[in-house]
Amino acid sequence: MTRRQTFWTAYAVGFAVTSLIAVFAFYMLNQTVPQRVNWQALQLTNLQGEPISIDKYKGRVLLLNVWATWCKPCIEEMPSMDRLQQLHPDKIAVVTVSDEEMEKLLKFRSRQTYAFTYLKANTPLANQQLTVYPTTYILNPRGEVEDIYLAGQTWDSEKMQKKLLKYF
Repeated sequence: MTRRQTFWTAYAVGFAVTSLIAVFAFYMLNQTVPQRVNWQALQLTNLQGEPISIDKYKGRVLLLNVWATWCKPCIEEMPSMDRLQQLHPDKIAVVTVSDEEMEKLLKFRSRQTYAFTYLKANTPLANQQLTVYPTTYILNPRGEVEDIYLAGQTWDSEKMQKKLLKYF
């Protein structure tokens, strides 16, 4: 076998192995995100400590974002979430959920002037297998999960707006 043949054989094998690893990783990531979440079990409250049910948002498309203050992709997608909320306040509700300490959430919110709603989970998100950040659940106006997005998104893009508004 010539050097060239050896190189291309090794290249093809490396590409195949890398592709398999990527497919397996994507499959495993999707397996770690629950398709159904018992939001009531998380004992959600607003940042004033008042109990909140996600049923409050029925009648609008709900973008329910699971995040953490230390999560860079979470923070990077927030401006586009805010713009989406402002573009469609009567059709889309943007809500973020974190289980971090109230003080951290209040401090974060004081530095960021976003129009969307921050909620605190008073039981660990891990109790509902919510451990991948950011994960965003899209619920239709009846409160049913239509889609789940992993990683940061550009929520106010024209393509995303069309996709979300089709559920309205």
